Parts: sequence; C-alpha cells; structure tokens
Amino acid sequence: MNGTEVKTATGRVLRFDEGIPGFPEAREFVLHDLDEAGTFQVLQSVENPEIALVVCSPWLLVPDYEAVLSEDDERELALTDPDDAVVFCAVTLDEAARAFHLNLLGPFVVNARTQRGRQVVLTESGHPVRHTVHLDDDTTD
Repeated sequence: MNGTEVKTATGRVLRFDEGIPGFPEAREFVLHDLDEAGTFQVLQSVENPEIALVVCSPWLLVPDYEAVLSEDDERELALTDPDDAVVFCAVTLDEAARAFHLNLLGPFVVNARTQRGRQVVLTESGHPVRHTVHLDDDTTD
C-alpha cells in the first residue's frame, strides 16, 4: 500500500458497492479537501450529501502504518498492483478532550485505477484500533 492521496475532480466518483458501515444505501462518494494542503478531506455521499465523513491518509500521522489486506479484500477491489491501493482513515473529533482519533483498523481502501472502494477490517496489524492526536500539545497515543 502506498500513501498516495485520492484526488477526485468534479464528476469523479468513488464507488463503494457495499455502501459503508452505518450507511449501506450510500454507494457513491466524492472527496473534497478541507484544507489547502489536502491533509483532511471529506468523503461525501453523492446520493445524500448529508452523509459525510472526515478522512485523512494514515501515513501523515502514523508514518509506520501498514495496511495488510486479506486476499478477499484484494480480490473484491481487483487489486493486482499494491501501488493502485489508496488508503484513508476516518477521523473522529473529540471536542471535550481537544483531540481527534484516526480509525487505523477500519480504513477505506480504493483501487485508484477503477475508483472502486470498500471499508476493510485489518486483522493483521500491530496498530491500535484508534490513534489519538491531542490538539493542545501535539502528542499522540
């Protein structure tokens, strides 16, 4: 897997055939940058624009992140070249703790060639379920 970011131009749609957990009816999404650097993006449903998740590349915050996909996930995504796999993780804001969390074990994986994706569950990972970044002191857990 590489740290390449998916950039979706207007009209470029990412297709999640199974939907995403919690929103199985939402199958087509676009990515919008939240900041000029493209660090954080919004994965937004085409069918229902109210369905949107903040995501980012895990390598920006966890440089040693490794996503080992199962053979089933690779087959479902038609990934024949690891460089075609683009990975991004959901970001959850915790305002009370002045922190945000990255879901490391349930990343979204998109085949950059076909624009088809799915949320996978990583079973072979040394990473915790979530990675926390504290906004006040730039520390991580």
